[in-house]
This record gives sequence, C-alpha cells and structure tokens, in this order.
Amino acid sequence: MQGGIKMRIVKGKRFYLNLMSMTIPIALQNLITFATSMMDTIMLGRADDTGVFLSASSLANQPFFILSMVCFGLSGAATVLSAQYWGKRDTASIRSIFSIILKAAFVISLLMEIAVLVFPGTVMGMYSNNPEIIDAGISYLRIIGFAYVLFGLSNTMICCIRSVELVKISVVVNITSFCTNVFLNWVLIFGNLGAPALGIRGAAIATLTARVMEFLITWGYIFFVDKRLCFKPKHLLLVNKIFTLDLLRHGLPVFINEVMWSIGITIQAAILGHINYSAGDPVAANSIASMVQQLSAVIIFGVANASAIIIGKSVGEGFTERAKVEANTLKYVSYVVGFAACGLILVLKNFVINFYTIPAETKLLANELMITIAFITIFVSVSSTTIVGILRGGGDTRFCLVEEIITLWCVATPLALAGSLLKLPVPVVLILMKSDEPIKSAISVIRINGGKWIKSLARDFRKEEQI
Repeated sequence: MQGGIKMRIVKGKRFYLNLMSMTIPIALQNLITFATSMMDTIMLGRADDTGVFLSASSLANQPFFILSMVCFGLSGAATVLSAQYWGKRDTASIRSIFSIILKAAFVISLLMEIAVLVFPGTVMGMYSNNPEIIDAGISYLRIIGFAYVLFGLSNTMICCIRSVELVKISVVVNITSFCTNVFLNWVLIFGNLGAPALGIRGAAIATLTARVMEFLITWGYIFFVDKRLCFKPKHLLLVNKIFTLDLLRHGLPVFINEVMWSIGITIQAAILGHINYSAGDPVAANSIASMVQQLSAVIIFGVANASAIIIGKSVGEGFTERAKVEANTLKYVSYVVGFAACGLILVLKNFVINFYTIPAETKLLANELMITIAFITIFVSVSSTTIVGILRGGGDTRFCLVEEIITLWCVATPLALAGSLLKLPVPVVLILMKSDEPIKSAISVIRINGGKWIKSLARDFRKEEQI
C-alpha cells in the first residue's frame, strides 16, 4: 500500500481497482436480479390494471425473500471465516466450511418449500386480508414453491464463492435467468406464441424455469469448470467438528442477523398490507418504489460485499493496520455511493411510475414513497458497507447482530406499527419503518472509528500441528 499505513485514506490505485473488480460483477448480478423482478412487476401490472396480480405476487414472494435472506445469512456466516482463510490461501478449510453451510441451506429451503406448498392459504393470510389477493397469491405459491430448494443451493453457493473472489460466474447465471424469465413471462402471462394466457400463474412458471437454469449452470461450473476452489461432489459429504463450532460461534450471529432482519422486513410488509385507510394501494406503491430502490442499491450492495472480502482477506493475512485504513476508505466510499443512489432515485421516479397501468391514487402514493426512500438510501449505503462489509469482514459479528436486532425490532418495527394504527400517512409510516437505518449508520461509524472491531477468526493449522 503506497504512502504508508498511517494515512487515513488509501491512495494507491491498486486498492480501488481491486474494489471495482469485485464490486462491478456483484453489482451486475444485483442489477440483473433487479431487472428480473422489475420485468415481473411491469408485466403483471400490464396484465391486470386492478393491481391484484402485482400485490399478490409481491406478497407471495415474501417467503421467498425470507429464503433469500436465509441464504445470504448462511453465505455471510461462511464468508466471515472463508474470506480470512482465503487470505491464508487455505482452500481445504474453505471447502469444509462451504460443505457445512450447503447442508444447512438444503434443510432450511426444503422445510420452507414444504410450508408454502402445503399451507399456501395460511401464508398469504399472514400478509393480506383481501380475498382476491389471497387467491391469486395461492395460485402463485403452488408453482413457485418448487423453486425453493433449487434456489437455496445455487444462491448460497454463488454468494459463498465471492469470498474467494469468484464473482464473474454470478453474472453468467443471472443473465441466463433474466433472459429465460422475461421471455417466458411474455409468453405465459399474456398468451403469446399460441400459449394460454396464464396471468400470475404464468409468471410463477417462468420464474421456476429460470431457477432450474440457475441451479444447473451454478453446479455445472462448480463441479466441472472451477479450478480455484476445486469443489467436487464428494466434498458435500465433508464433516468437520472444528469448523462447525467456529461457524456456530462466529457465523451464527450473521445468520441470525439476516433471518431476524428478513422476518422484520416481512412483518413491515404485512403492516403495509393491512393498511386500508390510504387512497392508493400501499402494497402496490411500495412494490414500485422498492424496485427503484433496488436499482439504486446495486452498487451499494456490490461495495458492501466487496468490502467484506477486502477486509476479511487483510485480517486473514495478518495486516490489521492495513485493514483499518481500508475500512476508513470504504466508509467514505459509502457516503459518495449513497448520495449518488439518492439522486438516481429522484431522477428515475417519474419514468418508472409511468410504466405501470395502475390507478392514479396509487401512482401518486408511489411518487411520495420514492421521494422518502431516496433520502433513506443514503443511510442504507452507509449501514450496508459498514455492517455487511467492514464489521463482518473484520469478524465483529456479534456486535452487528445486537446492533441490527435492537434498531429493527425495538425501534423501527414498533414505530411503524404504531404509525399504521394511528392511521398516519403512508410516507410517514415508511419513514418510521426505516428509522433504523440512520441509527445503525451512526453506531457503526463510531464503532469503526474506535478500532476495536478487528478479530482474527481463521485458525493457523500449521502452527497448531507444530504445537
């Protein structure tokens, strides 16, 4: 690192090139995932001008959102350790860690798949009291439910291999998924090319097919193409008590963090789903606003994930002072990215809203929610980079868990519930719902500036053998 480790900001070009080389593929993956979801909402919105399909698919996808956060939590738990082992170039240990995590992903995704397939009515009833939305959501869940295990295994593995700087394959997987999903949506939702017009069920079939493609490409690459990790089918059977205990100690807080966060977000979605005093449909409006936020956030989460790899690798190599300088640099990067994302939302909001054939009241509400989300996104950038990236990469997982649970469950969610019960305007309820973001941002920045967040988690098996 040029200029010495005492400087507060990294000035060497190599650091920024490395950051971009990881951020861009991850951001592209997020962008393609966003584009897939956006095309789903646009096509369903055009297929049904009542907004029932749009609201039903949004709410029916809440369990899938929980699963995606579970996968992210599991891969995050693995990354906390594997990024530091990657700094030591210990691929044998990384394979053992991945094997444990993939077993957990299979069991959890299988249980969730059974739940949505056997009890779709109960699941939809948790998020809405509208009979039309519930019925449409049930028909969606009965198809998309078969994608849970496939997604759980492929997505967890894709996220895990980021820790060893394998990021380009995710772009290939997501481009294939996007093309498959959009084409089949066009065919099956509207009944093109002689196919029946299946509406929301057509969207579910298209998404299921795309998940099958993701699974085949991911595991074909891992088993037969990749030479860095050399992961083979036999490695799925690996069992290691040492790494299991390490994952429970250091990775479990990450997993609990993501699961509790995802449950909190779905509860917030249920709060919006039960608001019946608004002139516009808050679920449909929030679904549209969330699409724009996801677009603006692709770089945010790219930077956050790349930060975890960079910091974890430096800590694993034993360069703790370098990690502190990198952390300070990444903190300032998050400020810049946050303001840029805010501006992007404000620029695109009218353009995106006009894509949807929804009632005028819902369009007006979506516009108000987008303005609100735009400024919240500044804090999302800071909290994501500092928590998901810097603090987790440095091994400070327990602090992250306590911080996120307290701010979400003791502050944001109760305030949002109170706001809905008091029948406050939906944008105000949304502000209360996201009030944890500025609080987390401030706490995390203070934690990083204090310098007590670096914890070396990777074992040195060569030294242990010598002892």
